[in-house]
Amino acid sequence: MNTRAALFVVAAAALTVTGCAAGQPAPTVTTTTTVTSAPTAPATSTATGTPTPTATAGGQVDPDAPAGQCADSALAVAVTPAAGGAAAGSVFFTVDFTNTGAGACDLRGAPGVSIVGDGNGTQLGSPARQTDQTLATVTLQPGQSVSAPLQQTNIDAAGGPLAGNCTVVPGDGYRIYPPHSFTAFFVASAGILACSNTVDWMNVGPVAAP
Repeated sequence: MNTRAALFVVAAAALTVTGCAAGQPAPTVTTTTTVTSAPTAPATSTATGTPTPTATAGGQVDPDAPAGQCADSALAVAVTPAAGGAAAGSVFFTVDFTNTGAGACDLRGAPGVSIVGDGNGTQLGSPARQTDQTLATVTLQPGQSVSAPLQQTNIDAAGGPLAGNCTVVPGDGYRIYPPHSFTAFFVASAGILACSNTVDWMNVGPVAAP
């Protein structure tokens, strides 16, 4: 499985998730990226701009961020199916970050990932558990992308492997926080399902160079 594949198109584009369980509709992940400084609701503006080291929404700065932290305004975010698709009750994706700025910038660590719904950005259940904390700073040149691996339990309307433990609800898409960022990006995903209770069903690793 290649978890390094990265693709971002600022204009809306559609990608079909492969490797879902037989009989389960495959959710469609779009790479339309919107950003909001309020983590309770997705906004409608596309993230563009030039990098400002360690700058985040509202002027907040994470003291653990790398010195050349990519500015939120210089990042585009997408979620794409990973090569290999599915295995042992799981489906795999990559969370992709593209440097849309004019200069190089850095990312380090795992992003924050959750599913949102109800048409207003309400978080559905637990966020992805961050795994593999062997962290390295990755430098992105202008136009370059890096990815973080995202694993999800392949739930269906009955919960799939988590039947009896997962309260299944439909979602609108992903809320993504870049590593060390306080700004939420929204990536739409038509047909996505989520566990609305506190069961762990997603895992995300740190960004890595392709």
